This record gives sequence, C-alpha cells and structure tokens, in this order.
Amino acid sequence: MRTIMLLAACLVLLASASAQQTSPTDAAQAGAASRTAQSPSAVLRAYVTAWNRHDYAAFDRLLASDGTHEDIAAGFKGQGPAQIKGFMRDMLKQQPDLNWQLTTVLESGPIVAAEWSWTSTYTGDSPAGPVKARRISGRGASVAVIEHGRIERFTDYYDMGSYFPQAPSGHP
Repeated sequence: MRTIMLLAACLVLLASASAQQTSPTDAAQAGAASRTAQSPSAVLRAYVTAWNRHDYAAFDRLLASDGTHEDIAAGFKGQGPAQIKGFMRDMLKQQPDLNWQLTTVLESGPIVAAEWSWTSTYTGDSPAGPVKARRISGRGASVAVIEHGRIERFTDYYDMGSYFPQAPSGHP
C-alpha cells in the first residue's frame, strides 16, 4: 500500500511538472521579452543619456504618447514626445554642452526618484540677467512614473538661482 501511495504521489508530481512546462517557442519569447523590457530605473537612465547625446529620436521610444515632462524651475510642462523634443531643442540652444549625471537612483515599482548634477556652458536669460557662455553647474532631483517601459510622467525639481551664484561684493 505504501508503495502504491508513493508511486501515486510521484505520478501526480510528474503530471504537475509536465503540465507547467513551456514549449521552446514560449521560452524563447519569454527570454526575448525579458531582454527588451527595461526596469524603470533603466528607462530613466536611457532618458538622461538621450539628453546628453542630443538624441531626439530616443524620445519616441522612451516617452508615452501622452507622457509629460515638467521642469518646475524653467516653468515648462509639455505633453507627448513632440512638445518635449521642442523643450529639449530650446534647452540645447542655451546649453549645447550640457552634461546631466544621475548620482542616486531609487526605484519602487513604477516610480523612480533620482538626484543628479548638471553642468553646461549657458547663454541666455538667467535670474541675474542675460549671460553669454557662462559655465554653470547645479544639483536637482527628479521623479518619474514609468509604465510598460515608457515615461508617463517626469518632473524636475531644482533651484535655478543656485546655478548662477553672484560674485562676492566688490568682485567682478
């Protein structure tokens, strides 16, 4: 009797295991999907890289069709890749050598928060008035919501005035 129960248990386990097996095609498709699916932090890193490389085309695959990018300090809120590309073009006219570096990235589900630093040579209006070819740097933070490998919402937080410190009194 004990042998029959042991044999029956083995048959149940074997039947269960074979029912859960996937075909080679299913396994290959799952492997390909996991290679192409990016974590939210990887999508954020790709977005920052696109800015640094001036890669407008990358926005089409990184941003949801109705995704938003809000830059609080710059007073910009755009929706969709076309508006966000326009913002990028304007920023790059003022800062053609921008260098945006993520320093800390935290991910929880679809939400990614990051601290970053930004350096560039800036020409344009500043909190202190117009400047030409002025070297600037600053820090900030961003929060992004990423769904299905695309940015749904991205918001930058920083103090633009801190990028343009005033010279001490009596110094040019």
